[in-house]
Amino acid sequence: MTGTASRPVSILISALGGEGGGVLAGWIADAAVVAGLHVQRTSIPGVAQRTGATTYYLEILPGTDRTPVLALNPAPGRVDVLVGTELLETARMVQAGYATPDRTLLIGVRRRVFTVAEKQAMGDGRLDPGRLEEIARQFSRRAMIGDLEAVARASGGHLNAVLLGALAGSGAVPIPADAYREAVRAGGKAVEQNLRGFEAGLAFARDGAPDAVMPETGAPESSPFSAPDNPPVPESWSLHPPEAVPMIEAGSQRLAAYQDDAYVALYAERLGRFAGRPGVDGAFLSELARLLAVRMAFEDVIRVAQLKLASARLEAVRAESKARAGDIVDVVEYMKPGPEELVSLLPAGLARRVLAALERRGWSGWSIPMNVTATRFGGFLRLKLLASLRGWRPRTLRYAEEQQWIERWLSLVDRALEIDPAAAREVVALAGLVKGYSDTDRRGRRNFGTIATRIVEPALAGDLPPGLFADAVLNARLAALKDPEGAALGQTIEALWASVGPDRQAAE
Repeated sequence: MTGTASRPVSILISALGGEGGGVLAGWIADAAVVAGLHVQRTSIPGVAQRTGATTYYLEILPGTDRTPVLALNPAPGRVDVLVGTELLETARMVQAGYATPDRTLLIGVRRRVFTVAEKQAMGDGRLDPGRLEEIARQFSRRAMIGDLEAVARASGGHLNAVLLGALAGSGAVPIPADAYREAVRAGGKAVEQNLRGFEAGLAFARDGAPDAVMPETGAPESSPFSAPDNPPVPESWSLHPPEAVPMIEAGSQRLAAYQDDAYVALYAERLGRFAGRPGVDGAFLSELARLLAVRMAFEDVIRVAQLKLASARLEAVRAESKARAGDIVDVVEYMKPGPEELVSLLPAGLARRVLAALERRGWSGWSIPMNVTATRFGGFLRLKLLASLRGWRPRTLRYAEEQQWIERWLSLVDRALEIDPAAAREVVALAGLVKGYSDTDRRGRRNFGTIATRIVEPALAGDLPPGLFADAVLNARLAALKDPEGAALGQTIEALWASVGPDRQAAE
């Protein structure tokens, strides 16, 4: 118990819209009334970058003869319990001073809902969740942070009910567990589900579950679209550093789901070219394995259809729409493929002739708007037919172009290793410039080609001092991520060659 007869217990809840923060605050207030305590709650709706951040504030005081005067808003440094449903929002509350190491119990969920700024970044704009959690722990008296979303799924309850149980189990508020249960029952909505979630949260707090749900480090997150069965394990894996094997396994599973075992064998063969090479450690090979798997699993029309039909995706849509058992949920896919995406399914020679003809007639810029209802027979059949072309993929123009690009990239990495392993790492990272589709994909390829032609290949030919190789590639890659027009990249390359002297610049 944090409060006293003269000082109320202050609780601040930070949630995103639609996460049940208001229901959670209502349960706490109702439980306080059941327990015979004075309680006051207020909420401040906010307009955030995602679904709208909202804070809920409660003050709870043991019953007295006189009606107390309680605060309407939280004050920095005077919050006893901070509850956060999302890691960044929790960190924002900490940054605002609401959590203090001498007073605040922090109950947080280890989950992220990415902001618009994170999604818009041309590179990997995600904030470091480890750092966010570290900040939350550093500025709290006690931190109960865990994968409570997984706890909710396992119990069949809702996240807000799990948080209610965690609060009850923490002992920070002078309310018995039965009072919380009574408040949930009085709510009358999804009572059994919410009680299951409450009990799971209670166990989380009492049994030391926060440590049990810590994610494993070094292992990549599993994908709902991975192959259901593990692909065959190539013998060459034994030659790789142990710390790289989890990423290689994840890449193999992704490619088995994407294509077939032969494609996995090609993946293993490509990685095997670097096994045991000087300068190739676990971190180097893990990043190479990750980017190679991403590039080999390029998103053509076949892959898009495959992903849209994935059962895990349809289940996620049902969950996000809060559909109940028996509800009919229609999923409409809005697609707008252009001629390049469609023609790239043809054999390379034929596809190039068709694309050239479309270019001559000025038709290369058109697109076909398509609204496909994936949950109805007609739409499902169209997507299924596209996804069934997986076996045809190796005969297509897109496949040929992607394999040619991959081999060029790996060749540059191989040659860079002979000069400077640090530079080779940067050449590996260049593959991260290529992502997405349509204009985003073309822009990434253009930037990669510019850096490869104007920096990497001249450096490999000896036209750039070896000591500048790694930094030059790194600076160029970062510049390529600054603007879509490529102006920063051009300026960076010009500055590089201007700095190495007129003789070198002439050679370039």
